[in-house]
Amino acid sequence: MVKAKKLLLQYANVFSSNEADIGKTGLVRHKINTGQELPIRQRPRRLPVAREKEVETMIEGMVKDSVIEPSSSPWCSPVMLVKKKDGSMRFCIDYRRLNDVTKKNSYPLPRIDDTLDMLIGVKWFSTLDLKSGYWQVEIDPKDKEKIAFSTGKGLWQFKVMPFGLCNAPATFVRLMELVLTWLIG
Repeated sequence: MVKAKKLLLQYANVFSSNEADIGKTGLVRHKINTGQELPIRQRPRRLPVAREKEVETMIEGMVKDSVIEPSSSPWCSPVMLVKKKDGSMRFCIDYRRLNDVTKKNSYPLPRIDDTLDMLIGVKWFSTLDLKSGYWQVEIDPKDKEKIAFSTGKGLWQFKVMPFGLCNAPATFVRLMELVLTWLIG
């Protein structure tokens, strides 16, 4: 237990200190390979008038957290709101058309049965949780413009990996493998 405490204190700077402290990693960057495809520009979807202020607040929060920035991209995907189980709204971007022209990554996702087999005989278990996992992975600068979106009021692009991109899970698994290899290593 003393070793764990010492390790945690040694790397205290990697832990979030408040809600806005998301942090970023430089270990991997998400790339979006669309080959020679021309930019896809979709019109914004109409959002419910009753939700406009809520959407503006979400945008302001993402700007404040350094997750998005203004864009002048030729690409644009529409925003949509999806109701969560608790009744609140989730801010989503419809990247289906972008995903259609993105070359798929063949990096393998782990098999659950293999992962469970590795736990045989283990006496200590722990969990690691990231503050905002995907948002802690930067986007390759040359691909930021491809993930631009609009609510009908301005054009924005993510500075970090958003949800909804076809290769995002593989990028995240690659990151976790690097981190866990380093921890165990």
